[in-house]
Amino acid sequence: MIPSRLRRSGGADALLIARWIGSSASRRSAAVLGTTFALLAVTFVCVSSFALSADQQAARAFGPFDQTTISSVQIGDLAPTRLAEVDARLDAVAPGGHVFLESTQLRPDPFAKTYIQGPIANVGFVQDDQLDRTRPGRYTLESGSWPMQPRDVVVSRHLRDQLPDRSSFSVLSGLVTFLVVGEVTDDFARHADLIVAAPGTWESIVPRPPGRSYQPVEASVVAMWGRTPFAEVAPVLDDALPPLPAAAGARADYLRDNHSTRSDLAPAATSFGAGQLSVSYLPLLLVGLLVSAAVVGQAAPPSRAAADRLVAAGVRRGRVVRAQTATGGVVGLVSIVAGSAIGWLVACVARPVVLERVADQPLSPVPGPSAPLVAVAAICWAVLVAGHTWGGRTRLPGSPGAMSVRAHRVARLVVAAPWSVVRRVLVVALLVAAATMGGGRGSVTDSFLTVAAVLLLAPDVLRLALVVLPTSSPRGFVTGRLMRTDRGRQGVAVLVVACCVALPIAAGTQLASKKASDATFTYGYVPDGQMWVEAQGGPGDVAAVARIVSGVPGVSRPTAVRALTTGAGADTTTALFVAEPRRDGFTNATIMVVDSADDLRRVVGTGLPPAADRVLETGGVLDFTGAAGDQQFAVYAPDGQERVTPTLRTLDVRLDRQLTTSFGGAILLSTAQQLGLPVSAPATFLYPDVSAPVIRAAVAAVVEAGFDSEFVLYAVPPPSPDLPTSGYVFLGCLLLGCFAILVLVMRGQARRLSDYGDRLVSLGLAPRWTLSVLAIQGVVTLAVGFVTGGAAGLVGIAIATDTYVVVDVPWAAIGAASGVTVLVIGLATVLGMRSVAVVRHGTS
Repeated sequence: MIPSRLRRSGGADALLIARWIGSSASRRSAAVLGTTFALLAVTFVCVSSFALSADQQAARAFGPFDQTTISSVQIGDLAPTRLAEVDARLDAVAPGGHVFLESTQLRPDPFAKTYIQGPIANVGFVQDDQLDRTRPGRYTLESGSWPMQPRDVVVSRHLRDQLPDRSSFSVLSGLVTFLVVGEVTDDFARHADLIVAAPGTWESIVPRPPGRSYQPVEASVVAMWGRTPFAEVAPVLDDALPPLPAAAGARADYLRDNHSTRSDLAPAATSFGAGQLSVSYLPLLLVGLLVSAAVVGQAAPPSRAAADRLVAAGVRRGRVVRAQTATGGVVGLVSIVAGSAIGWLVACVARPVVLERVADQPLSPVPGPSAPLVAVAAICWAVLVAGHTWGGRTRLPGSPGAMSVRAHRVARLVVAAPWSVVRRVLVVALLVAAATMGGGRGSVTDSFLTVAAVLLLAPDVLRLALVVLPTSSPRGFVTGRLMRTDRGRQGVAVLVVACCVALPIAAGTQLASKKASDATFTYGYVPDGQMWVEAQGGPGDVAAVARIVSGVPGVSRPTAVRALTTGAGADTTTALFVAEPRRDGFTNATIMVVDSADDLRRVVGTGLPPAADRVLETGGVLDFTGAAGDQQFAVYAPDGQERVTPTLRTLDVRLDRQLTTSFGGAILLSTAQQLGLPVSAPATFLYPDVSAPVIRAAVAAVVEAGFDSEFVLYAVPPPSPDLPTSGYVFLGCLLLGCFAILVLVMRGQARRLSDYGDRLVSLGLAPRWTLSVLAIQGVVTLAVGFVTGGAAGLVGIAIATDTYVVVDVPWAAIGAASGVTVLVIGLATVLGMRSVAVVRHGTS
């Protein structure tokens, strides 16, 4: 009996609550909560530590300055002393300001030279003699000396290692030679290709004559200064820099549109999905939230039952609720702090040891609480508190007199609803959200919302598996009964395994497909086995280059391709399809004009259907954009007038992405002339069935004639897409956390199994038979998890197929993650077996 004095003082309530907090059920609930919160913190810190913070981004972009603006110039626009004059004029109006040049078009000739054959930013060119002042702490001279004379350069080690001659190299098809006088390092990107040149280098380059350059070679003029108002700086830069081409507009507008300040980066705090990740982590965190909520939810019933017993013993429910809330808050706070510390240690160890690609990147500071992390932690904690607070057998806290009886019953129905009902309602909500959010079908958000909905069906799949589980054998019968009596914990285990399977498939496919699609647009403008001659954005003499290429032995007759456009700049007349845009948002408006259907077939090859010849020869048109129905052309003239042609018979043709990224359709020259459409001179010459030696000979002939080699375009296979480093970090943390959760679940199953152990042994069964029951549970959990996770992953692949032009499934990474998942659940099962005390007693 508890003394009445102690009861009146509340000491008995505190004693009972303390006993409840120390009970096994409460400890298990705290362990699950702590593991969940620590997992979220570890994941957040590890991922964020590999993305530059806002302050680091500002230091890289602005140095010590507060403002910057970018304009552009072409080779030949700046006299030898012009940039120095611009710098002096900026310093006069904004003391301490500085001007320098950056370009991505001065690449060594041995490198990929055009956007057709390689990324346009694979080499960065910087011309500056004050890097220590303009970019302190970013560039470091590793060896040699800083360049002092024009055309002297220092290069990054990665670039120098790729040069045939480490002392010099040529650019612009041999037009200019740079002398290498040292090595420099960009501390923010040590593996990048970088050229730092002496003042006057850009101004010393004489451009090729008009018609012999592939496209205008441009550089960005970067002006940086302090707090001087932009309105005072803009007129000075506008007057000091050479005028832009007429088609580019006014330089004052260009400067204003490209003006930024250091404060512009302040809102861009580092969060999931920032930096090198192309897929937002918010959908991934949504899946993590579902797992966490399920894990916390399955730990709530025993704690809720204990709370009901406390209330039945006379403790006021309000005190129980406050104690449970405080306990959950303390456990969550301690877990987040511990998880942050663990995540920071893991990041520090993983950078130099495992993640060599970014080991040289400055380590980001420990991030503060971000909106995704706070939201996930708050919802998980709310689920725990709700599960503890709202009892099934006891009445709701407070008197229902303040509300109607009907409202009270509705509230009881809501708060006492089983987790299975809440889960299924959440499935419907996720599917509805996937259908209405993310800007339409096929978005990344839709993908992960749908994947999350499928994953939440894992417990239902487990129920079906238990129905078909053979019960004729004693092991199957006992396993089925045990798993049915604890479907909540088993459902959590299956859901965790399904996430370990689905996330590598869905997230890996999204990330790899995004990079593969980008590579397709970067590399895939020319189909394999063809050679194109064209100019990009300039008055290049394409016909002259085509004549040179045609004289190379082994080259067949070219196919001349025109376009439905004439003129230049403001005098351009264009003709476009009148059609709805494609569902993926991509529509190329360039219409291919050829002399005959045979010429088009020589370009397209086997991808052209037999009916195409008939459609073209009878005055029809081929549509590559995917829009259905017959087409019309709208002709836009310089005077703003628009004329629409009659409807033409149209054949929808599906071609390789290499062609559809360059052309939106095809029409015969005779048909275009009959319709009065504006047809340009030949803009492209295509040579089918060309071998690699012939291409090399053609490039050499073009350079020898004084033209840029970039006129000759040919296919280069894109590199294999690599998953971002942060993606590996996230999936690694996920598997580690899932391992911890599975260990807790399997150990709980082992403890429940030990209660039956004495009875099984007394029936004459060997102790090893008891262990086999736990092993069967692990196999069933693994099988159901793989089936559900595989189904969710296939949903992610299907949506990625509708989202990206190229779908790449990283089977190696998926296989590795699946293997680790099997190992994880195997280890969790073994640890559960070791905790079955009945085995040792039976053996002895």
